Amino acid sequence: MKRIQRKANSGQAMIEFILGMMITMSFFVFYLKLSAVFAVANYIHYATFMAARAYSSSAPAPDEQQLKGEDVLKKMVKDRFKAVIKESSNGIYVGEGPYFQENPKLNYWNQGATYSFNAKVSLYPWSNKKQSIVMDLTSES
Repeated sequence: MKRIQRKANSGQAMIEFILGMMITMSFFVFYLKLSAVFAVANYIHYATFMAARAYSSSAPAPDEQQLKGEDVLKKMVKDRFKAVIKESSNGIYVGEGPYFQENPKLNYWNQGATYSFNAKVSLYPWSNKKQSIVMDLTSES
């Protein structure tokens, strides 16, 4: 018996494959971008550690210490990773934290380096800016 194929059904498998591949690739790209954000955040955490280390041990005067810590953080983070992150309005802060300023004797530990940044991740590559997930991240050391 001869099978007759209708022209109306031709190409259905190709359309299903393309739609399925678009969804699969969207999730793949999403996880790839998310992994890049986490990798950059890990590097930034290391940069804040190095800035805090420079702040605590680089110079005898407090003003010089703060400048040295800011220099280290700027050299390691500024103008890098622009495709993945954006520096937030708080940005770079090296020095005495808010708790230290309230009560230095009790909160002597609240000194170091802080870097705040934003990362945008969208689930679908064709998503507009309003549909993106914006993560406000801060690294402190």
